Amino acid sequence: MGLKGDLGELSLPDLVEMTSVGSKTGRLILHDEEGAVAGVLSFRDGRLVGARAGELTAERAFYALLGLSTGSFDFDPAAQPDEDEVSLPTQSLLMEGMRRLDETRRLRRELPAPAVVRYAGGSSDDALEVRVLGYLGPGARTVGDVVEGLLVGGDADEYDALRALSALVANGTIRIDSPDAGGEESDEASERPQPELER
Repeated sequence: MGLKGDLGELSLPDLVEMTSVGSKTGRLILHDEEGAVAGVLSFRDGRLVGARAGELTAERAFYALLGLSTGSFDFDPAAQPDEDEVSLPTQSLLMEGMRRLDETRRLRRELPAPAVVRYAGGSSDDALEVRVLGYLGPGARTVGDVVEGLLVGGDADEYDALRALSALVANGTIRIDSPDAGGEESDEASERPQPELER
């Protein structure tokens, strides 16, 4: 028998924990607030073996989905998972995912989506940082635009993109011009995912 519910009442980390401890096999489909499919997690004997969220797959998809706090879920124990994509133990994925979620929240406060990114000079040897610089070009873009641009292809997620931006700021290659502070509403907005990631 399947299990359906609200992510506001039973969080995704708790669902994953229950599935792991119960050694369940099946597919967990996650829906956003509008009812659209946000992602799918596949389990075999309690072990996470597959994850998909938009263009993201495997561990990156799992980490991105951990940020869902609203919406609904539907666990289908009759659905058999495909080939294993994820090779880490579920508990290790959960711990790393929660760490990345905390770090992403911190980075969102430092690099809000409407802030403008400008090239300041220099280069980088890191492949993702080079992609940021290539996407930025000689002009200026918002942090949200850069994050969205790096998501294309599914080889980077929001965490990766924000870390690359943060590293480029730290070494002086780019500068961030923050939008004017608007009080409490601005602080609240910085806690939300980058707007283009809300699907």
